[in-house]
Amino acid sequence: MTNFQENCSIAMLPQMPQELPTLIGLLTKNVPSYCKPAVASAVFPALAAHLHGVKFRYWDNVDHEATFMNVLIGRQSVGKGCIKKPIELIMEDIRLRDLPNRQREAEWKQMNLGMRMKTLRPNDICIQMLGDNLTDAAFNQRVIDASNNGQRYLYTLVDEIDALKKVTTKRTPGEVGLLIRKAFDNAPMGQERVGSDAVTGIAPLRWNFNASTTPTNAHRFFSRMVNDGTLSRLDLSTIIRDEEDRTPPVMGIYDESFANELKPYIEHLEAANGLVGCEESTQLALAMRDENEDRFRLYESEAYRVLSYRANVIAWLKGMVLYVANDYRWENTFDDFIRWSQEYDLWCKMLYFGQQLENELDEEVAMQHQHGPRNLLNLLPDVFSREQYRNMRQSRGKKGDGESLLRVWMARKYILFDEENGNFCKTDEYIHKFKLAS
Repeated sequence: MTNFQENCSIAMLPQMPQELPTLIGLLTKNVPSYCKPAVASAVFPALAAHLHGVKFRYWDNVDHEATFMNVLIGRQSVGKGCIKKPIELIMEDIRLRDLPNRQREAEWKQMNLGMRMKTLRPNDICIQMLGDNLTDAAFNQRVIDASNNGQRYLYTLVDEIDALKKVTTKRTPGEVGLLIRKAFDNAPMGQERVGSDAVTGIAPLRWNFNASTTPTNAHRFFSRMVNDGTLSRLDLSTIIRDEEDRTPPVMGIYDESFANELKPYIEHLEAANGLVGCEESTQLALAMRDENEDRFRLYESEAYRVLSYRANVIAWLKGMVLYVANDYRWENTFDDFIRWSQEYDLWCKMLYFGQQLENELDEEVAMQHQHGPRNLLNLLPDVFSREQYRNMRQSRGKKGDGESLLRVWMARKYILFDEENGNFCKTDEYIHKFKLAS
């Protein structure tokens, strides 16, 4: 067990700053204190879904878009539903914008029923909010539509991570993992078909989502994706309550006043376009990178080091979203919040998946130190006894006494047997042909 794992107790859950960015303070004000960290993390996929045609340049000069895939892990009935209402308010304008597009698509489908000469689907249809029961063709159509209509983001909210399997035809966690990896990198997504009725096209995958699950289901779903880049691309959060606290959570009121407070931030995100830079955010990301290196050496945890790279990107992107939503103004509260956000994400990843990742990374290191096929004779001195030969075989895990191999070596004139002292010696022919060449 690593030093991080030994110290990763519930009591050491990173504490959210008392003073929050104004937008985060608004979005978390109506939930109990123990739910605030989860809500503060969960709102970013929905906020970023309002950005379109916007890129941010990281300190390594790689351009990123605001991709966030948040998974909230917590025990049953712990209050994971607290994230829903803030997200609904954030997404309300997109939901309303989707309604006429859904109606137009339904009318187009109805008009083409039974017709041999079908009309073309309107190319300005764009539906951003996805259900959790799609065919591959439907998902690809949404990806293409979103790209062709302003490079917009798709968004999905599911109560349980397993529901994301319905976004793909194969209905497997592995297919969801592939989508997660592609989405984080905005990799090309789509298909090419010959038929006139088939969905044809390839576009960058822009897809944000929120999903919830229990610790047991999280392990089951991601069991084969801890060390393939899927886990590191996620933004994890959790809700942990005092075992003695049985008080039902009480939520605040999300009314018109709340919506009016939120509206300017959404409008700023919708209005943004092009390449956006922020010196304060870049310098903060660089500082956090160095801090992560220090923590890695203190924790002596390879898993922490591996996960910290993309956690730094995710936290930096949160800062950029806040910066744009705040009308391109950097608040003093951003620094502490973004630092906490990265630490919190890494803490959750290490808590729920750290030991598995550590074990798998150790196996990789061990595998790299293994040797391929070895010339066994070169492992022996030029003159060797039977005992030395058998000890060498044993150290290499070879079975049997190896007498047949000795006879083969003698038949091929690799070695000679000295009957006087009972030792074997390598021939000059072997030494020049094999030993020197190796």
